Amino acid sequence: KIQSVHTRTDEAYSSMVTWTMIGGNSILKFSDGRRFDIGTKEGANALLRGLTKFDLFSSKMKAISKIQKKKRLNNNDKGVIRDATFVLRELSRHCDEVLFREKIPLSEIQCWLDFTILQLHKMSSDPKWIHKGHLELYDKCLLSDPLTMFLHPVPVDLAFEGKYFQALADFAKAYKSRRSSGDSEKAFEVIFFIVIMAFRSSTESPETNSSAELVFQNFEASGVLEQVFRCIAISRSFEPYAVDVMSPFLDELGTCSGEFLGKKFNKGQPCGDMLHAILVPGLLNTSIPDILIRLEKIKHTVEEMMSVCNNCGESEK
Repeated sequence: KIQSVHTRTDEAYSSMVTWTMIGGNSILKFSDGRRFDIGTKEGANALLRGLTKFDLFSSKMKAISKIQKKKRLNNNDKGVIRDATFVLRELSRHCDEVLFREKIPLSEIQCWLDFTILQLHKMSSDPKWIHKGHLELYDKCLLSDPLTMFLHPVPVDLAFEGKYFQALADFAKAYKSRRSSGDSEKAFEVIFFIVIMAFRSSTESPETNSSAELVFQNFEASGVLEQVFRCIAISRSFEPYAVDVMSPFLDELGTCSGEFLGKKFNKGQPCGDMLHAILVPGLLNTSIPDILIRLEKIKHTVEEMMSVCNNCGESEK
């Protein structure tokens, strides 16, 4: 059963490209007859192997930039944006990491990152987001669809170098309410999963092999780690799968050195103030035992560290 068909002009190939959603598949059909189901590993890999020049990302970002100059977007314009983010999501989600690294130029990934950072800055200054937590449909696509890019180490490294996570933190921080409303809960959930994916890519990939503490330090320096805690604080509920992902992330944080936790999660520090706010009964929304147990453990580690430091200070006197 064909669910939807979208036809767009793709400047990268000077041809008509037809997106056809057939059942659960995502088939990219070129005018020369080539078909790639990029919703599968085989199709995504075949697409990358078959391209002599990869400029899908830059051509899509260029198309979106052109559309955004309009005062009002029609349904076709929104479809172009949706298609562009769809390419990033499906391709990065299903292709092999080796092919991703070999076939997609750094310049293409950087183009996507630069574009996304610019969009985050724009969204951060939108009064509808700041006061009501509202995002336009195409903004939701730009934020959430490409999160699978962070399954791969190369975009994560470039994201740290290019201050993507700082822009992501600024976007989250711009929302002023302490509680979720409108689209804010979904947006914070996306931010959380972006950080989780980036963390796993950095610590589990043989290419990077970064220590968990080093990655947490980078997240904290960018401001996004505080916003992950805010995500925990303002969300009204978490699906079981989210708790399953969040728990090991917090376990890893709890294994960081007492020096790092004591310095960054003490009261008076952004992460520390957010941690203590979450654990004050009734102040914020979180009431999930698995999460609270882990947060209490981190708080206890910080208190022990500060106690040792205070005792050392007394001894020196």
